[in-house]
Amino acid sequence: MAKNEPIKQHYIPRSYLKNFGVEEKKGNYFVDAYRLEDDLLIEQISTKSICFKKNLYTIPNAEIDRKYDLEHHFAEHVDSEFPKIYKLLIDESVKVLTADQKKQILYVCLSLYFRTPRFLNHQNAFTDQILDRMVLYADKDGEVKFTFENVRHEFNLKDIDKVREEFKERNRVVFLVQHLEKWKEFVDFKYDCTINVHRINDANAPLITCDNPVSIRGIKTTRFDGLFDPNAVITLPLDTKYYLEIFPNNIADGQTRIHRMVHDRDYVFTTNAIIQGNAEKLIIGKPGTIERHFQIQSSYEEAENAEQFVEKAKFKFEEMQKFDTLCRTAGFTSKETVSQLKKMLSNEYFKNEVQLIQLKRLYVASGHWN
Repeated sequence: MAKNEPIKQHYIPRSYLKNFGVEEKKGNYFVDAYRLEDDLLIEQISTKSICFKKNLYTIPNAEIDRKYDLEHHFAEHVDSEFPKIYKLLIDESVKVLTADQKKQILYVCLSLYFRTPRFLNHQNAFTDQILDRMVLYADKDGEVKFTFENVRHEFNLKDIDKVREEFKERNRVVFLVQHLEKWKEFVDFKYDCTINVHRINDANAPLITCDNPVSIRGIKTTRFDGLFDPNAVITLPLDTKYYLEIFPNNIADGQTRIHRMVHDRDYVFTTNAIIQGNAEKLIIGKPGTIERHFQIQSSYEEAENAEQFVEKAKFKFEEMQKFDTLCRTAGFTSKETVSQLKKMLSNEYFKNEVQLIQLKRLYVASGHWN
């Protein structure tokens, strides 16, 4: 096979997966992968061996030197760019991005949503169901005739396997075209949104990832309400310690500033639960971290811990809501707003919150803390 004919095509780039792995040989990274279909933990598997599909992006009926243009585009403009984007996002000295940097972050990170075969798999399952139903209406000679999506189909039962493959190939071609169109449109749609990067301050509570790592969900409903839902928040774990968050369009400010925040184990518990729920086939993590994830999950499911977690989360949310409301109604430097921050910092749930401590320093420096 020619060197420029990449048959084995990764839909989650290895340049991303390696952030959740360990390097055994030069350039070869190994991760743990938990297979959901049979609850099997596969230890120390190469990133070369997961999250790929043969000929997923191969362009049909193209000249031989153009068949792999899309895969080459991903390799050049996404896979090789991800390490640069990653380095920029986790560098805590970087506070403000250029317009080009922000667009590149969105372009590269959101590609991990659009290029996965999730939607293609769902469409294939749907058309398989259609065919299963239609063969029940075959005539006495085994002939099947039906119209689907304004196209007339006729075949004999003996050719059903061939017909299934033809449907899957048509679905794949539609996927190739539509995912590129939606990807570009969505990057433009999200450009004005706020970018947050969260750091986990508990070394014993690592983040995990999966074969479908980008989550898009309503910030209040926590469910997917459509790709262009203005209330949707987008999240992506960057490694075991850092987590990317892109805020909803309804609170977009057009800024290129990176908002950096610090979180504890509670955040890891909820975040990893989202990742696990988003996974198609695999949960992926640095060796030992998947087992740690399940341990943390079990500890939070214990009645006493669960009650404490809910109480803490509810209290913090309500107090932050009060602070946000005072900022907007009374003013950021008002006595009421400053008083609310003092109240929060005096509580054990907030006393180590880096963001709030930084706000306090800002108030002190500007003479509003007295």
